[in-house]
Amino acid sequence: MGLGVFLLSGVCRGADLQEILKRGTAAIQSDWAADPLYACVERDETRKDGKLTSKTSEVVMIEGSDYSVPLAVDDQPLSPVRQKAELVKLKEEIQKRRRESPAERERRIAAYKKQRDENGELLLGFPQAFIFQVTGEDTKNGNPAYVLSAAPKARSGSVTRAQKVLSGMEGTAWIEKNGFHAIQVDVHVVRPVPVFGMLATVLPGTEIEFGMTPVSDSVWLVNEVSMNLTVSKLHMFKSEQVTRSTYAQYRRNDEVLKELLAKAGA
Repeated sequence: MGLGVFLLSGVCRGADLQEILKRGTAAIQSDWAADPLYACVERDETRKDGKLTSKTSEVVMIEGSDYSVPLAVDDQPLSPVRQKAELVKLKEEIQKRRRESPAERERRIAAYKKQRDENGELLLGFPQAFIFQVTGEDTKNGNPAYVLSAAPKARSGSVTRAQKVLSGMEGTAWIEKNGFHAIQVDVHVVRPVPVFGMLATVLPGTEIEFGMTPVSDSVWLVNEVSMNLTVSKLHMFKSEQVTRSTYAQYRRNDEVLKELLAKAGA
């Protein structure tokens, strides 16, 4: 999962900016391709109606699709007995996937890729949705960076749900100057956007923030996605929900899987 795609296109001025776009394209393509090679610890939290809930998992790739090993609920680590049970389930899942028929394997991997594509749609839609300009330079998270503004681009014809949401947004991106990876992208809704016809509308007040971090000399991956979502349903009911996902302890997937299996007694 990566966000340098924010740079892939747009209307910009100056040779320097064109170089940012060109090299940013190469960076995000490389990051996106590298993501499945890494395991990480994912923590997802949701705040709704004043209540905060969270779950933490180790996410690994097994035979072409992902698998989550639960670690904690509401920041309370699982009991030793539950931890052991989850490791046994992991071992059994690996064995199950290795025994799959070709058709079963194809369906499982296709479902994973479909979900991955849907997750990436909002990111990959950025280039077509915005007009970009370089507004200056800054230091972000200790990294020298270019600062780009993003204004919504007028669109016509058939668009996806993600493109509809992006069409009502504007924002800012910080791009590190050495490898042209995105450090952070902040966007917010500036006008109501219907996403399910008359059923639901994303309202101003909605904010999305993405952050990325280096996991090797050449690869940057997402370390945070925050969403403050304000939605109107049937033009009568307004709901607000805040979600935040963090991704930490990135390591090569084969290394992490080997350690987990050793704990499971494989």
